[in-house]
Amino acid sequence: MALKAVLYDLDGLMVDSEPLHGKASEKALNAYGHTLEDIPAALRQSFYGRRVAEIAADVVNCLSLPVSPERWARERLEIFMELVEQGINLMPGAEESLSLFEGNGLKKAVVSSGDRKYVQKILRLTGLTSRFEAVVTGDDVTRGKPDPQCYLLGAQKLDVPPPGCLVLEDAYPGIKAARAAGMKVIGVENNFNSRFDGADVVVSSLAAIDQKVLGTLENRTSTN
Repeated sequence: MALKAVLYDLDGLMVDSEPLHGKASEKALNAYGHTLEDIPAALRQSFYGRRVAEIAADVVNCLSLPVSPERWARERLEIFMELVEQGINLMPGAEESLSLFEGNGLKKAVVSSGDRKYVQKILRLTGLTSRFEAVVTGDDVTRGKPDPQCYLLGAQKLDVPPPGCLVLEDAYPGIKAARAAGMKVIGVENNFNSRFDGADVVVSSLAAIDQKVLGTLENRTSTN
């Protein structure tokens, strides 16, 4: 089936938010006498691409914090939103990739594990709200990535069958979710993830996605 839609992850893919996430988590942990370094590296690595609610539960349980995961997540979000208000940058090629897909007539959606309030703020601050026909956040699903629920919901909102969808992801759980949903996947490299198993194509940044890359995916789609 020909590609009809593209579904974007948000954090680390479209916006350079990962450093801000780290700062927010550090400050939220400092309030309880801890730092990020107190969390085992393997567990920290597993946070990328997952819902905040799930991460908060892991953090609270790992460090035995005297607070519920829900409260710690709220405290962290408040810090994070303050940092975002100070400014956040689009990743290289974000706007150009949107123009490329628009030129090819593809519908577009954001599918993020983030809190709805945060996702909406990011789209507003970056001026991208009107560029997407649909938005799916961590608040819209009961199971986070690598479960395919979020991407299947994105396809449903765009009224496009999963085989006609292309997913752009920088995190391994997101790649697994997209593949489980029966979609094509472009893995986009960053400084926080080095695993792209299952991606149809891996590129260095959104700026590297061009008509040739889309043609390669279309050819694979037509032969599957």
